[in-house]
Amino acid sequence: AKGWPRNKFVHACNVLAQMLDNDQNGCADDANVVKMIRMTQSGMAMFATENSASWNQVADTFHGQSLYADETELGCSGSSESGNCRDAAIEEILHVVTAKGVGPAYPSKFSDCYTNINSISEMQAQMDIARGGHFTSVPNNYPAGSIFHYDDTTCDYSCMGTEF
Repeated sequence: AKGWPRNKFVHACNVLAQMLDNDQNGCADDANVVKMIRMTQSGMAMFATENSASWNQVADTFHGQSLYADETELGCSGSSESGNCRDAAIEEILHVVTAKGVGPAYPSKFSDCYTNINSISEMQAQMDIARGGHFTSVPNNYPAGSIFHYDDTTCDYSCMGTEF
């Protein structure tokens, strides 16, 4: 967390702690989720800004989700979020918890790794319903009536599951 103000670093740590221990009893609510995050050597790669990211300082075996200090906005969390004020820490940390913890711990229910229509997880099936079909890449147009749209063309089917 080089270049991070202490208050933002503590905030990011607290976001992760609350996601893993929602009832705040001091123990992870689901030890399998924590086990999978550790087994996949996953966590947050924290840099001051996107331009200052030094990925060469991160071990090749570490699966890091980037989080930048300049997108971590303590005053923009929860009900304080608005169109102009957003704390990216919540979303980026949730990506690690879901993609590297929940998905691997419960693959038939929550995995985002399957792309074959015959072996998708229940979460992916719901995503396909919300998107109006099974699309392995971003469609030119989502069908009428679809309720989940994500238009980043660099985002493949697994990535869509993480975003969903």
